[in-house]
Amino acid sequence: MMKILLTLEGAEFGFGAREVLRSVSFEAGAGEFLAIVGANGAGKSTLLDLISGFRRPSGGSVIVDGRRVEEYGARELSKRVSHLPQAVHADLPFTAEQLVAMGRYPHTDKWFESEEDHRLVRAAMERTQCWEWRERRFGTLSGGERQRVLLAACMAQQAEVLLLDEPSNFLDIDQQLQCFSMLRQEAERGKLCVAVTHDLNLAMRFCTRMVVLADGVVARDMSVAEAARGGEWLELFSGRLRMEAAGDGTAWVSYR
Repeated sequence: MMKILLTLEGAEFGFGAREVLRSVSFEAGAGEFLAIVGANGAGKSTLLDLISGFRRPSGGSVIVDGRRVEEYGARELSKRVSHLPQAVHADLPFTAEQLVAMGRYPHTDKWFESEEDHRLVRAAMERTQCWEWRERRFGTLSGGERQRVLLAACMAQQAEVLLLDEPSNFLDIDQQLQCFSMLRQEAERGKLCVAVTHDLNLAMRFCTRMVVLADGVVARDMSVAEAARGGEWLELFSGRLRMEAAGDGTAWVSYR
């Protein structure tokens, strides 16, 4: 039986009078790779902020590993949830290796890093192919290089739940494929990966499930196999999209 790691029950959030999420409910567990998709302003990033504890819901509840998010201390929650936000300041005064090492902070004895911490930092940087930049200042890296460093920091954190807001931002095509392949591997190893993405084809190829947000609620919650069988849900994005079969027979979203 799948271990449930995340439950949302009628989660709500707004900015003043503007309602962003009005009743979001679903649960997800170990071994799943969820794509959170939807049009601009649908509340995708806000949803990840609620799960990570960065924001608190104005109604409903967000439960991680059996406990409401607000019941965790920051360090304790960080042991369970890692969060790659959509934007990070480029002028951080750290080397690439120092920034990745910050992913180990929840596990360290204050600021003292162990040999295990150093091993996991290097392994994460090698996995995202950024170890060669370990001594470079973060601000000197290109957008795609910075993204790979930030992905390494999430990997080094060794959390059960990975939240990634547009993880393929700034990455070239090969690195986009590497990124989503890595996240699929993490899910297959028993973690829960939740990625916000606008690339429906990356989601269809690598994710196991799609949650579509629209009008502040979950408009569709379906397996990727179910999404591939019918393209009517694409109308939530654009009337120009069509579900077709690629050369190898897999589903492919095309546009006209």
